[in-house]
Amino acid sequence: MLWIALSLPQLPLDTVLRLQPRRAAAPIAPLVVTHKKRVGWCNPAAVEAGIRLGMSEANAWSMAADLQVHPRDVLKEQQALQEAALWALHFTPQVALQTSVHGCGLLAEVAPSLRLFEGLQKLLAQLARGIAELGLQGGWASAPTATGAWLLAQTAPLTVIDATAVRATAYLPGQSLAQAAALLDALPLHVLDAAQEHLATLTGIGCSTLGQLRRLPRGGLARRFGKALLNEIDRAYGDQPEVHRWFEAPETIDLKLELPARVENTEALLFAARRLLLQLTGWLTARHAAVAGITLWLHHEPARKRDSTGAVATSAASTPVAILLAAPSRDADHLGLLLRERLAHVVLVAPVVEIALVADSITLQAAPNTELFPTVASDTETIGRLVERLQSRLGTEAVRLLATSADHRPERSHASSALLQRRAPVRRSAARTGPGTAAKTATGNTGAGIALPPVAMRPGWLLPQPLALLTRQDKPFYQSPLTLLAGPDRIETGWWDDALALRDYFIAENDRHVLLWIFRLRPDGRGVDDGWFLHGFFA
Repeated sequence: MLWIALSLPQLPLDTVLRLQPRRAAAPIAPLVVTHKKRVGWCNPAAVEAGIRLGMSEANAWSMAADLQVHPRDVLKEQQALQEAALWALHFTPQVALQTSVHGCGLLAEVAPSLRLFEGLQKLLAQLARGIAELGLQGGWASAPTATGAWLLAQTAPLTVIDATAVRATAYLPGQSLAQAAALLDALPLHVLDAAQEHLATLTGIGCSTLGQLRRLPRGGLARRFGKALLNEIDRAYGDQPEVHRWFEAPETIDLKLELPARVENTEALLFAARRLLLQLTGWLTARHAAVAGITLWLHHEPARKRDSTGAVATSAASTPVAILLAAPSRDADHLGLLLRERLAHVVLVAPVVEIALVADSITLQAAPNTELFPTVASDTETIGRLVERLQSRLGTEAVRLLATSADHRPERSHASSALLQRRAPVRRSAARTGPGTAAKTATGNTGAGIALPPVAMRPGWLLPQPLALLTRQDKPFYQSPLTLLAGPDRIETGWWDDALALRDYFIAENDRHVLLWIFRLRPDGRGVDDGWFLHGFFA
């Protein structure tokens, strides 16, 4: 087994800092989080101002006039911890929440996931990157036991571990339990929850590390300090089994984020929306599901207006930013890229104070199989993602699908529709489907296929409106007299509406050897004279 532990000792502070707007040029003001009217956590600017942990609020105010004081919010801490757990579900279903006297954090058993994510270094780097994007900072460690990893994480630096830093700070797969025990032996005793009330006594007898504690007689330790201390040590070194309560993703998820300040640019909205995307995709991974579309709702600041009586009325507007997918997905990076393209073209009618993310359609999705060689499925996915990016950048109506229609009139024989249509927000099982069903799902509304009988040649380029031609010496004229090469191809249809078509089509050629598609009107009994018209060109 291989466990990764994330310790979040600064979680109360992170829940406040991650809501602060990012201004690189603005100086960072001193900020503290208080618990029971005393400073429990503070940022580096507060430390530089002389503020220390345990100081009263009044003394802290006297140290810095521009001090920002925030009371601890346990509910926001629980929400942030759940967001981190949802992100961890991307990598393993075995995620547990951990609480100790040093704070809270996560435990994840990742041994079955190492091959999928190409080793511990890359897995840990991806996991840490997502935690950082959630605005959380923590200490990372790994060990063959959950308790051992958690104890190691207590002394790890609060940083994002990359592939190079992992080797120097963490137990790696393939190492022996003795090597993991050597890392634990060097830890100070204060990392043990059961040792907190006995630290002074243990220090007095010259015992300051876990290794020194293990060398003491077990019987004497149990009689003097209780079994809880020995049990915690045994779990850390793998001498006693561990029991965990796994984190379960909720049946439904409500993705809303109240912004700390009025936002007037879409770049800041993308940063906030990224946090919601990480939660959504983690929840989808845990439910073995994917989305066929998402909508980011931008809730604007309420506007105040006075009516005719002088009373003040408030009204709030919301702007939807919809993303349609060619195929269901739960890839946070891909969804974030599409959302960036759409937000780049959104004009904010008013400052945004809150955002919400809605999954328009959720469907079950099996894990993808790896492919040695490109297949039709992989090519289809590539084309689908191209369509998604084009529609996100240009708009839904800019990328359209051509389809035939049951009408012989050339100008009405085809129609176009949006390539990706919004699906109804329903949940359905991911049953195995045939090629026809898969194609319809990938492209949305493709239109009904119509089997047409063999017809004469028709051009690929039709004019928006037929162009009336001159007649010289009883021959149609376009830049030069036209020579008829083929025809007539008679079309008589439209008697049921006001667009009756009585035409004889010909393929003609002028002196420049340009092939034209022309037709001559036939009398329809309504007083319409015949004449020649140009309808299209052959490539």
